[in-house]
Amino acid sequence: MTVRPLLLAALALGFAAGCNNKPPAHTAPPTSEPGTTAAAPETRPAETPPANEPGTAAAPAPAQPEVKPGESAVYIVRDSGIRCIAPPCPSYTATRVDKPGTDALLIHELDLAAVAGDSEERMQSLTMQTTQAEGLKVEATLETRPKAGPAGDATVLRVSKLSN
Repeated sequence: MTVRPLLLAALALGFAAGCNNKPPAHTAPPTSEPGTTAAAPETRPAETPPANEPGTAAAPAPAQPEVKPGESAVYIVRDSGIRCIAPPCPSYTATRVDKPGTDALLIHELDLAAVAGDSEERMQSLTMQTTQAEGLKVEATLETRPKAGPAGDATVLRVSKLSN
């Protein structure tokens, strides 16, 4: 039966189309009569936010964590609960212990090689600790790996030692 190859081809094309980061190219809408061009769709200018008037407060900007790549810090790492089809996926969150009021960082990859060695069991044990409410307390550095997959760059947390 030829249904299975057709289904697989449709899924593969759908996946490939969904992984494109580029915006769709503008194409002219179809015309109703042969030999004529349709009118261009009406475009509206982008709305600009209203300027703050005297006596009104501006909405506070969300707190952005101040993290420099390569800087070692102590983090609490937790599982984010996010699952993706295209890598990199922000599967973890990391909160700096010394800055509890800042937003958690989205971490795409947790590198435990320095503390787990070659032990697969130890690596799984440490990873399981991220699913607990208290999380995994580690001393680590942040790195960015460009073009880690179809979803873009990855933020990697390289753990140098476990903290208590």
